[in-house]
Amino acid sequence: MSSPTPRLLLSLASIALVAGCYGSDDALTEAEGGGGGASAAVVSELTVGGHYCPTRGEIAGRTIPTDDLYYITSFGGGVDTQRMACGGIADGRWMYIADSWRFGCRARVRVTNPRTGRWCVTQVADVGPNICVERAAGKPIIDASPVITRELFGRSSAGWSERIVVRAELVAASTPLGCGSGAAAPSMTPTMEAPVASCFSGTYAREMAGRTCVQSRFDGEWYQCTGGNWRLDRAIPSRRSGPAGACSAMISLR
Repeated sequence: MSSPTPRLLLSLASIALVAGCYGSDDALTEAEGGGGGASAAVVSELTVGGHYCPTRGEIAGRTIPTDDLYYITSFGGGVDTQRMACGGIADGRWMYIADSWRFGCRARVRVTNPRTGRWCVTQVADVGPNICVERAAGKPIIDASPVITRELFGRSSAGWSERIVVRAELVAASTPLGCGSGAAAPSMTPTMEAPVASCFSGTYAREMAGRTCVQSRFDGEWYQCTGGNWRLDRAIPSRRSGPAGACSAMISLR
């Protein structure tokens, strides 16, 4: 999953191996629709499992599955060491994951091996993985530090085609990073910080306050900013509320 700069220009070989996670500020620029300089010929070839990998617009998954189950992949360390979008370095030595479009930058997420019950509390530090990887895998993905795959599965790397299942859940922002077994770190409750965190809108290229309801220009659907993540709710226009309650603002395309 290593890549040149800008990180969106992932090589076909590396993106096919693991998970195409975006980490640099260049990736964020592309997501906001303002990036440039990429060869159209190179970009057009970026596919995983026959699925095109976009470099702007909806580049990463936002949906949180109702069962909290994902496949895990790994990135960072060695020749894949790189700067990450939310801050920090993906050097494979600490408890970081990507998925900032789901959970929000710097959120704490507990990742659990459902077979053994062993868990690691991680920090969201990057964008990604690319939506093409999730489409190829057929399931949402948690892209994680090799430290986490070693702790949970005794292996230094994991790829999407291996389909290794984990459970991932938001926990309190104050939860210490680390791993354990048995009694787990507490889950997020409605009174904790994350539900009022802001969300970056690709439609309007700016941060939106928590509980804002926005109609996306990418698919025309309505989403509410909930815990730093956009949650789909098609009933928003009629109810003027979403998963986090009444919309603090409603912004439509018309």
